[in-house]
Amino acid sequence: MKTDEIELPVVKAGEARKGEGVLLVVQNNADKSVLITDMNDALETMLGYAPGEMQGRRIESVLGTHAGQTIADDLEYDDAAPDFGDIFPRIRDVRLRRRLGDEIKINCTLSRLMSQGQNAVFQIVIPNEHERLSNSKLRDFISLNLEGRKELDPATGLPNHKTAKEFLPLLNNFLGETKMDVVFAILRIDRHQKSLTRYGRDGTNQLLIHAANCCRSTFRADDMVFALSDHTLGVVLYDISRESARVVFNRLRWKIRNHRIEFGGKSDFSITTCIGFDMLVAESAEEVFERCELAIMGLDANERNALIETGA
Repeated sequence: MKTDEIELPVVKAGEARKGEGVLLVVQNNADKSVLITDMNDALETMLGYAPGEMQGRRIESVLGTHAGQTIADDLEYDDAAPDFGDIFPRIRDVRLRRRLGDEIKINCTLSRLMSQGQNAVFQIVIPNEHERLSNSKLRDFISLNLEGRKELDPATGLPNHKTAKEFLPLLNNFLGETKMDVVFAILRIDRHQKSLTRYGRDGTNQLLIHAANCCRSTFRADDMVFALSDHTLGVVLYDISRESARVVFNRLRWKIRNHRIEFGGKSDFSITTCIGFDMLVAESAEEVFERCELAIMGLDANERNALIETGA
């Protein structure tokens, strides 16, 4: 593979965080259908289905009566019309139908994945309610140790390098008590010096903000993004394994590379990124930070789309 190419992420429902249900669906306008393409083990168990039993079935087969009716009434199968990703989040009372016929109310989040040909692909994540308490403790910890003391990078409005360096050791102590797996990563905007020369400081700030926005739309609400420099971001992903992080970061690189923006007088501009990541578990947070930083700094200035796993 050439350095400026990037593989499309493999879309599988199995790469989920601890205990979460994941449902993948595809909207096919030609067939006027929204079909289930995959359902992970946790969701199959939750709904009482056998492995692979629901693949290829219409989404209405697992939606509760109200949600199914909303999809039937409001979804139009036209490229210019609102699609499943627009309609589904409007449903206030989302319920799923179990195999036995009863319906269970769920909280869920929906995100768009890559299109496959003319089909739009969406991922629905159903949180594990057993993890809700630990997530609440995490939010309390972040509020206590970050929100009131963070310094913001003036160009991006994100917590800055100093804040990241001070927060990670505190987070590491918290993790020792909760046994939650966390990943730290550094993301570099490729060919920064070339962009700086051509577009100036304001331009490169815009590119960094664009990358940060792609992170925010890819990650979850509790995950964190820091502005470490004028061309690097720090990322903290909570409750995730190394294998799942690899999938997430591959998907992120693909998303940033293929997200075209208007910039520098061009209507079809895009950037690439390199990412170095490691687990923030059972060792010094400073060492993890430095390992990721050295991995990114050690890349050639013209290297593109690299994904580096440090400490693996």
